[in-house]
Amino acid sequence: MARFTAIAALIFLVGTIIAFTAPGNLFAILQGIGFGGLVVSFFYYGWKALRWIRRRLLWKVRNRIIIAFAFVGFIPALVLALIVWFSMTFVFRQLSVVYVQDKLEQLEQELHDIGEKVVLRYYQSEDRGEVRLREMLVQERQAVLDLQPHLRNTRFRLLRRITRRDQSSYDLLWQEPPAQTDAAPELPYWVQNGFHGLAASAGRPSFRSVLPVRGQGRDYVIDLDLPMDEFLLGHIEEQTSIGLSLIELGGGGQQTMESQVAEFFQARSELTEIKWAHVLQPANWDNRVNASTVPHGALIRLHLGEFVPRFFSEGAGLGPLLPLLAGLALIFVAVEIGSLLIGIAIARSITRSIHNLYAGTRNIQEGKFDYRIPAGDRDQLEAMASAFNQMSESVVQLMSQVSDKERLEKEIEIAREVQTHLFPRELPSVSRIQLAGTCLPARRVSGDYYDFIPWSEELLDVIVADISGKGISAALLMANLQSTIRTHVAYQAARQNGERPMAEVVAAINRQMYVHTAPDKFATLVLARLDTAEMTLTYCNAGHNPPYLISSQGVRRLTQGGMVAGLFESPTYEEETLSLKRGDLLVLYTDGVVEAENREGEQFEEERLQELLQGNYFLTADDIRDLIISEVTNFMSGQEQKDDITVVTMKVG
Repeated sequence: MARFTAIAALIFLVGTIIAFTAPGNLFAILQGIGFGGLVVSFFYYGWKALRWIRRRLLWKVRNRIIIAFAFVGFIPALVLALIVWFSMTFVFRQLSVVYVQDKLEQLEQELHDIGEKVVLRYYQSEDRGEVRLREMLVQERQAVLDLQPHLRNTRFRLLRRITRRDQSSYDLLWQEPPAQTDAAPELPYWVQNGFHGLAASAGRPSFRSVLPVRGQGRDYVIDLDLPMDEFLLGHIEEQTSIGLSLIELGGGGQQTMESQVAEFFQARSELTEIKWAHVLQPANWDNRVNASTVPHGALIRLHLGEFVPRFFSEGAGLGPLLPLLAGLALIFVAVEIGSLLIGIAIARSITRSIHNLYAGTRNIQEGKFDYRIPAGDRDQLEAMASAFNQMSESVVQLMSQVSDKERLEKEIEIAREVQTHLFPRELPSVSRIQLAGTCLPARRVSGDYYDFIPWSEELLDVIVADISGKGISAALLMANLQSTIRTHVAYQAARQNGERPMAEVVAAINRQMYVHTAPDKFATLVLARLDTAEMTLTYCNAGHNPPYLISSQGVRRLTQGGMVAGLFESPTYEEETLSLKRGDLLVLYTDGVVEAENREGEQFEEERLQELLQGNYFLTADDIRDLIISEVTNFMSGQEQKDDITVVTMKVG
């Protein structure tokens, strides 16, 4: 990995130099390739470092318990702090909007009250001329400058309405402070009856208050305009501890608006500063005909360090709550620290006992079985030490048992090797016959048995048997059965001059097993003789799973015979002789094939085996045997084999 990292660093350096000296060069891609390799190296060495830290830091149980206590105490506290922080952020965001809206409504009302005050004084005076109305406006403006300095940028206008053919225009009679032009402003038609609120003209939001005035046969209009400039926004921030920035949504180009918002949120902020955005809906002053709105974005910057004390101020009636919350936070921190210290103390007491147990295991590992751990009964760990001492006393006994078990395992292994030699190690050569056979024990030794006994190049006896039970007892009985079958087959061959009736041989095997085995032991078997000179098959089935003879004529189950061998002294057995043809397939098997189970407890069953043989009987004997074993194994899907599986296949060539 070090070589990989060095190559990646070199490629990155070369790519960086190319990108710097020749921008756009195709080989500048080496910079990205090298960077990707460095990222892979970073994660690899990071993982190695974490493993090293884990081995060094967390090897001792004491450190693990201390860290566990720290996490148990720290993580919930951190989660709680995050929940409080996010909740506080959400709540104060909403409060900031409410505070801003309240302040805007307050400014709007203040402006409207100024206009209504002038109108009311005007109607209460005896002189209702233009001069008198202008004097009142001048006096009110001076009062605003003296008593309401935050409204000092308010523009006072006095307009005279001129109506011609249902259309109104205005003459500018007076305005203070003066504007750059003395042209009369055009008022929207929909403010004929008055208006007060937030309005926007040419993308500039302001508070407007329009009040119609009737005097001496003429119509006048008082227009008060308070722009939301930096001075007014500063006043709002001073009153609420909330900073505001205004942008026209959709105005000045989409890219410009997005850049302003992005710049606002990407600017560096203090930890106690919350940024938020809110939408204002000022009236569209530029729309002369219909009342509509021009959305403006209010970018809100909330200073928690100033806003929270103001929120919990005495004026709000929440003054005592802030020290109370701070006290609760300090108590919580103290409890967390105390819990950590208590956890460390408990960890030390636990790890002391664990260290004693570790020392005991090391001594046992070195063979010092007389070592004892200092133990008491004060807690469960010391009780565990007492149990460890009792365990060490039993180690010697366990070792002797292990020695006996190993000896038994060796004997079973010897039995398995001996049994392996009882199966045919080489297949006999018989003209016109392909032979194949195998046995898969469910345990280390098998109770199944198969054998080939050749008498000539044209004559062959085939045996497949299944002993009741499994394990060593079945394997011993299987060895005895093999000896019995071979003895009786040879004896009958000599006595009958080579005719060897199958039924007599099976009957003799039955008597031998009945006399010399336990009453609950028995065997199922099939004894078959193949004669390729006559092309015949003679068989006798003693309670075994019926073999299959598959030919072009169909499938035949070989059931002729009698009951299982070994249960009764003199049962009757019969044999059957069948003609064989080229291409015929004979399959003998034990119940381990058809009784194999899958994960759902479903058995393989004879119907599935028969369909498999019918569809593939054209294969060779070896292929048929391998196919059966493969299908059964796949059907079990990794389930434990419950019975021995034996398959013998013969194909007539």
